[in-house]
Amino acid sequence: MNKELSLVFDIDDTLYSQMEPLLTACEFSLGRKLPDPELFYQIFGKRSAEMFLFSESGQVSIHESRIYRIENTMKDLGIPFTREQAEIFQARYKENQSHLHVSPVMTALLDECVAAGVKMGVITNGPFSHQVQKFHTLGLDKWFTEEQLIVSAGVGVAKPDVKIFRMAEEKWGMKPENTYMIGDSLENDITGARNAGWKTIWMNYHRYALPEGAEKPDYTAYTEEELKKIWNTMFIL
Repeated sequence: MNKELSLVFDIDDTLYSQMEPLLTACEFSLGRKLPDPELFYQIFGKRSAEMFLFSESGQVSIHESRIYRIENTMKDLGIPFTREQAEIFQARYKENQSHLHVSPVMTALLDECVAAGVKMGVITNGPFSHQVQKFHTLGLDKWFTEEQLIVSAGVGVAKPDVKIFRMAEEKWGMKPENTYMIGDSLENDITGARNAGWKTIWMNYHRYALPEGAEKPDYTAYTEEELKKIWNTMFIL
């Protein structure tokens, strides 16, 4: 195994599946099943990215940005949705997030990484206290210390800005040519890391097509099991 190799993980929809807590919150607030859960998730992701920029800049409060993203998502889907339902959704989603967990497959992978002495870290976009709380709720402190966690709001720069990847290199003593970014966002995780000279593993749980003209990640995993196979190939053999 190449001892110089390093792994950096995103959190949301990478170290855990974001789909289930979102869907159950949405369907609870609607009082019925969604006709197309994958389309809902895709649009919600785009609206989340938009509102993240507004909340990071201070143009709207974090709470209002979360209300707007679900309201706009439902508007895009053509589903009538009131402010009251948006508040119900956000309250249930927040409750669901207090019960997040890392899967047995991901647990085994992280255990193996630690046992093998692989240098690791986590880079996540989002509000500082919220992401730190999520870090502990997931039990990530079993494998990472808070010194191995970089939250965009805590450092004043967010993925895909190359600066946040440079911060990680300096903070954790990683070499860009030997570092892999593992994340679900093509723009934030994959393109951002590639621009920093890192290698990439795209966690494509939802089997999105690679946009025309986009650079191909070094690896693509559609499931956690596939990510573990990549680990077995790259870091053990």
